[in-house]
Amino acid sequence: MLPILETQTKIPLSFYGLSKFTAEKYISMYNRTYGLDYVIFRFSNVFGERQGDSGEGGVISIFAKQIASQKNSCKIFGDGSQTRDFIYVGDVACGIYNALYTKNINTVYNLSTSTETSINQLIEYFSDIITKKIDVEYEPARKGDIYRSILSNEKAISKLNWKPQVSLKDGLIRTYKYFFDKINVKR
Repeated sequence: MLPILETQTKIPLSFYGLSKFTAEKYISMYNRTYGLDYVIFRFSNVFGERQGDSGEGGVISIFAKQIASQKNSCKIFGDGSQTRDFIYVGDVACGIYNALYTKNINTVYNLSTSTETSINQLIEYFSDIITKKIDVEYEPARKGDIYRSILSNEKAISKLNWKPQVSLKDGLIRTYKYFFDKINVKR
């Protein structure tokens, strides 16, 4: 059921998801055993300047680097209609900051925009940013990739006095400009 709430039953579908879930259980046990207070965050797909493109969630930095390098196309695994909930790194930093001062502790918060964006839509946004059509090479979907992903941010909004401020398009512009400047200064 989407968007995913913090309270939904967790059944990890990947080793990555299982490792995150296991860490949450350890932290909760430390609270029960030793009284250590905590706040756990579940981030949607974080992006922004200086983002690496290895591991989870690097599609925006991969596209931004390819486009900034003036490559003629971007590769999409699957049909491009798979979705993610992209959140700008500055908004994540603000959520973490707010958690330092909250009394609403010993719980889990999703930090997200609660907005689904397809990978094809990302390409369209980048095309708008550079005012040029970007060709897409579609490859077979990768095994284990989630088709749709969106997290509810209602709890973080109400309990942390937080909400995302940077739109996807503005964050993409900032990210693209960072990689464009970095790549083209080297030339």
